[in-house]
Amino acid sequence: MKNLTKTLLTLSLGLTFATNASAQKMYIADGTANNIKRSDLDGSNISTLVSAGVTNPYSIDVGITISKIYWGDIDDDNIKRSDLDGSNVETIVTTTELATGMGTIVDFAIDEANAKLYWVDLSGGGFISRSNLDGSSPENLLTSANGLSTPMGIDIDATNSKLYWIDDGTNKIQKSDLDGSNIEDVLTTGISSPQNLVLDVANSHIYWTEISDDEIKRVDFDGTNVTVINTDIHLPYKIDIDYNNSKLVCTSYGPNLISRIDLDGSNHEVIITGADGVLEGRQVAFDFSDTPLAVELDSFTALQIENSIQLNWTTASETENEGFNVYRRIGNGFYTQIASYIGNSELLGALNSSVSNNYTFVDNSELRNGDTYTYYISDVETNGLETKHEKMAQTVKFTLSEEIAQSKLDYVLAQNFPNPFNPNTTINFQIAKEQSVKLEVYNLKGELVKELVNEKMNRGSHSANWNGTDSFYNQVSSGTYFYKISAGTFTQTNKMILLK
Repeated sequence: MKNLTKTLLTLSLGLTFATNASAQKMYIADGTANNIKRSDLDGSNISTLVSAGVTNPYSIDVGITISKIYWGDIDDDNIKRSDLDGSNVETIVTTTELATGMGTIVDFAIDEANAKLYWVDLSGGGFISRSNLDGSSPENLLTSANGLSTPMGIDIDATNSKLYWIDDGTNKIQKSDLDGSNIEDVLTTGISSPQNLVLDVANSHIYWTEISDDEIKRVDFDGTNVTVINTDIHLPYKIDIDYNNSKLVCTSYGPNLISRIDLDGSNHEVIITGADGVLEGRQVAFDFSDTPLAVELDSFTALQIENSIQLNWTTASETENEGFNVYRRIGNGFYTQIASYIGNSELLGALNSSVSNNYTFVDNSELRNGDTYTYYISDVETNGLETKHEKMAQTVKFTLSEEIAQSKLDYVLAQNFPNPFNPNTTINFQIAKEQSVKLEVYNLKGELVKELVNEKMNRGSHSANWNGTDSFYNQVSSGTYFYKISAGTFTQTNKMILLK
C-alpha cells in the first residue's frame, strides 16, 4: 500500500510496501526492468509477473478484496492494474482525466471499505488525488492551495476514517478526513528529508524514513514521543509493516536493497539485493495467500441490555484458536483493548473445531448515557498471531432512562487496562457531578511523575491515557506506579505496573 527528496527526483529511486496480517506474497515494481515481480515474504522465489504494458513503474499497491494489482507508470503518466496473476492489464486513469494532469505518482493507499484508490502525484507542486477502484471519477483532494509542497507518502487509518501524509517541502506530517477536509498538523518539528510513512493503528504509532540522516523514526498519533528507532539502513526510503512477522520492511534509495527490522528497530536483515535479479525495485505491496483463516466468523452483533452492552458472535470453524480479544472505541476516538482471553474464561477459544461455536461477552464497564460505543474482536492463535476482525465492527448508542441514569452515577476509579502494560494504558473513571478533577501518576517514592488530568469535567464517565512518560516526555523505567484521582472530597489511588 505504500513512498525521496526533491533533489533526488531525477535520479533512480528506491522501494515501498504494503502489508497485512495474512500477507504471503510480495509484489515489486521494478522500474529499470519495466515489469512487476513477485516473491515470497523473505525475498526468495522471485519471478516476473507482468511485463507487457509496463513502462517505468514507480509505485504499487494491491486491492485485496478485488484481487487487483495497481501501479503507476511515470513514462505514460497513468495508473494501471491487473489481476493478481498478471492477466487483464488495463489503464484505469490517464493524464487527460484530471484538469491538472498527472505525473510522477510516488505512492498509493487503498480504502477498500469505501472502494476508493488514493495516490500522491508530485507533478505541479504535488497533489493527493483519489478515484473509485475502477479508476472512475478521479478527483484532486489536496493541492498546493491546501499547503502541499512535496508530498511523499500517504497511508489510511481505516478504523478512524483518516488520511495521513508526509511532506518533504514543509517537513510535516498531517492528516485529514478521507475527503480531504479538516486538515490537521500531527508533527511539525524533528522531520528532515522525509521519504515515506506508515501507520501502526493498533499501537497508535507513525513510522517514517529520513534519507539524509539514515534514520527511521516513530511518533505517537498525538504527535508526542518522537524516537529514532534505527540508523543501520543506508539511505532508507520506503517502509511498511509486515504484521505477519511483526516487522518493518524498508527499501534503500541507492543500494537497491530491501531490508526488514523489528518494530522497535532491532534485528536488521537484508532480504533482497540487486544480485537477486531486481534491477530497480521502487515499491512493494503484499497480498493474502490462500491459507485459511484461523477463525471464520459467521456473525458478530452488539446490543444494549439494561445497563450493559452484550457482544455475541458465532464461528463457523476454528484452527489453533487460543482465544479472543475485545476492542472498543467511544464516539470517533481510537480503539483500545478492553478485554482479553487471558483472564476471561468466556473469551477462550475452542482451539480446533469444525463445528459452529457461540460466544458472549458483556461490557459491564461504566458506560455513559448518550455515547456511541463501537466494538470488534480479534482471535489469537496458539503461536501468538493475532487477526483483527475490524470490518465486522458493530456500533451501539447507549441510552438510559433519566431515572436509571441518575441512580447509576457514582464516583469510580477503574483499574487501568492493560495491566501490566508497555508503554500505553487507559484509565477509566467516573464522577457524580460537574467539578474539577485531577488524575496524577506517582512513583514508589511518592514523587509526582505526570499529571494526566487537571480540569473541570462534566458528570459521567471519562478516560485518560498514559504513555509511560514523565512531565518532560521522557520514557520512565519499568516498575510499579500509582495513579490517584481527586474530585472534590473523593480521592482514590490504584496501582499499575509498567513492564518493558
